[in-house]
Amino acid sequence: MRTPDLIVDRIASVRRDYIECRICARDCGVDRSRDIESSSGLCRLGHGARVYKEVLSVGEEIAVGPTHLVDLAGCSMRCLFCTEWPAITRPHTQGRVLEGAWLARRWALRASQGARSVSFVGGEPSVNLLAILEATAHLPCDVPIVWNTNLLVPPSTVDRLDALVDTWLADLKFGTDACARRLSGVNDYVHVVRTALHRAASQRARVIVRHLVMPGHVACCTIPTLRWLRRELPSALPNLMTQYLPDGAATAPRLRVAELRGLASEEEIREARHTIGALRFDAAMVDGVWI
Repeated sequence: MRTPDLIVDRIASVRRDYIECRICARDCGVDRSRDIESSSGLCRLGHGARVYKEVLSVGEEIAVGPTHLVDLAGCSMRCLFCTEWPAITRPHTQGRVLEGAWLARRWALRASQGARSVSFVGGEPSVNLLAILEATAHLPCDVPIVWNTNLLVPPSTVDRLDALVDTWLADLKFGTDACARRLSGVNDYVHVVRTALHRAASQRARVIVRHLVMPGHVACCTIPTLRWLRRELPSALPNLMTQYLPDGAATAPRLRVAELRGLASEEEIREARHTIGALRFDAAMVDGVWI
């Protein structure tokens, strides 16, 4: 369980990290300690965070919902199929500043409406780590925290959240570095995210891994990802998601991502569903429903 002393200790540690920021795996090394609103890093964030959406969500996995969903601007990736493009590319123009007293009031409201947890999402919550830690100091220590993340982070960031996060809700998007580089502009994706997943699974928190089936990427991404999860992280709970819709920059005619402009075919979805069933996970979901 979180304790006030633990949160204070982690805040002090992360605040030092922001002077030469390496919170995410993009390893920018910029000084985010001076400007609350913006920096020259890829995430374009200072040490503050902005909330661009806050709702009671009943659409998350049954293991965490209903949940108080707090969407934060900024991200460490630039996925061409992203549905939140303005929020990740212009974070300092979005929503309102995240403040602890405000978060506590909103949590009280959402809890009265049935929320069982607080989910930090984005964008990517890890790039807003300091502001989130400062805000959660205002929440009751027994409120379950869900970290909805792309996990493009070094092991040190995962360690910063040990004993603070109750559920890791992680995306494992790609099965090859080539796909990650082409569609998200990220190098060394497979090693970084799989290493972070191993680190998260070593903690006491529950680990749920989402994988989105994308058109043209079942053989290269979906099947290798599911096989790796079954072999390397048997305790993790996979959720195969088949609701891909073309969005973001993927719809721009000038970009060579033709396969992402449509939907996954029925054959691709059948193959993905067959694979997750054949691997005989101890527990698994498709689109948030147990199989």
